[in-house]
This record gives sequence, C-alpha cells and structure tokens, in this order.
Amino acid sequence: MAPGPLREPPAYFYRTLDMVMDAVGASVSVHGEVFSPFTHFLELFGYEGALTSLATDPVKAEAILQGLTEASAAWAKAQARRGVDAVLISSAFAGGGFISAAMYRRFVMPYERQVVDAVRQAAPGVPVYTHTCGRIGDRLELMAETGTAGIDTLDPPPLGDVELADAKARVGDRLFIKGNLNAVALLTQTRAEIVAAVRDRLAAGMPGGGYILSTACSVAPRVAPVEAGIAGSAGRDAWALRLGEAGRTACRIDLNDKE
Repeated sequence: MAPGPLREPPAYFYRTLDMVMDAVGASVSVHGEVFSPFTHFLELFGYEGALTSLATDPVKAEAILQGLTEASAAWAKAQARRGVDAVLISSAFAGGGFISAAMYRRFVMPYERQVVDAVRQAAPGVPVYTHTCGRIGDRLELMAETGTAGIDTLDPPPLGDVELADAKARVGDRLFIKGNLNAVALLTQTRAEIVAAVRDRLAAGMPGGGYILSTACSVAPRVAPVEAGIAGSAGRDAWALRLGEAGRTACRIDLNDKE
C-alpha cells in the first residue's frame, strides 16, 4: 500500500464486515464505522500535541485534517458500497470536554460534512450518523449542519449536559437522536427505577418520532448488560425493557409492570 492517507481499502479490511453480514443476513441491521478526521488527527499526533496545535498552528492543522478527511471518506464509502445498512462516524473527542463550539465549527464540522456528503454520493440511501461523547449541548445545531442523519448518544449529566426534551426541540426535526438513558445511574438503579427511567426517556423522545432508545455512552463494566427497546406496531403501543447477564437468558419486563 502506498504511503499517505487511505484511498482504497485493502481486501482484509472487509473481513469482519463480510463475516457478520454473512452470519446475520437481513435479520439485524449491520452498521459500519469510521473514525472522524478529528479523531484521526488526535490519534496521529497525541491528544496534547494535536489540541495545542489548533491554537499554535491552525492553518497547518486544517491542511492535515483535509488529508485525513480523504481517508475517513474512503473507508466510509467502501463500507457503504459493501452493503452495510448505515455508517457511523465515531467522533468521540469533539465534545465540550476537549474543544469549544467555535473550534468545533472550524476543525470538525466542515470535515465531517465532507465524509457525510461522500457517502451520500457513493451510496445513496445509506444513512450516516455521528457519535460524540460528553458535553455537546452547545453544539447540537453545528452537528446537524454536517448533514448527519442522527446523533448518538446524547449524554446526560454527569458525563454530558444534554437534556433530551431540549435536544428534541432544537434538532429533532432535522435528524434522529439516540441515547440519553443515564449509563452511570445503571450502577445503582433498581429494576423499578430502570423501568421508570426508560418510560421517562420515551415520554420525552417519542413524540413526533425520530428517537432511538439506548443508553448514553460509557456503560460501566460492573453494570449487568442492559438492552432497552421499543416494540410497536400500527394501532398498538407496546414498550419493553429486557435485562440480562452475559451468558444467561434475558428476562423481559413489560413497561406497564407495577413492580
């Protein structure tokens, strides 16, 4: 492979995708994933050096980000063409814990927009959505301006600062939103408290559609695996929460359960 940004993924890049898609067929939605240009930038130069360079040499940083955008777009397009149902842009370090909203506008937004546009041109109909951790309450509209189809995981306090109803009101008509179930609280919540929390998230997120129920980011290793989902069909409203431990049969709890 020639040196420089990735332009044509080698065959072995597809091995995991092919194995998964062959194994599950159309039974589940299979999503690809790419690092955002900004994530590649931080991984390439180290967090301290990369973040410092945004202030000391922003023009060079922009030039490097543009080159890294080619790599992100190439791998994103390749996965979309391979047959994944959606592509996730993993942009974990673009929240308020690392950079300001102004820096996001300059060093993240234009490059993620290029990745989104590249996938749309290469594979029309394949959604592209974005994961950014932590405090993103001050940049939801900027994230929407990238053209992303959705935002994941809308961390509430203490890890983030997103209030679901506020996010829904601000950008819910432009993209889907996913998450916001407090992952930290799962360490101590009872079954009844988890059910109540799920009901609360659904009540805030479901009106008008476009909300996917899931935990926020960083579920602690000591939390038993939690799966939350909405089951519904025309004419009925069936909500379910499933809890389980690895290797055991998950138990199903009706959200109307009084326990």
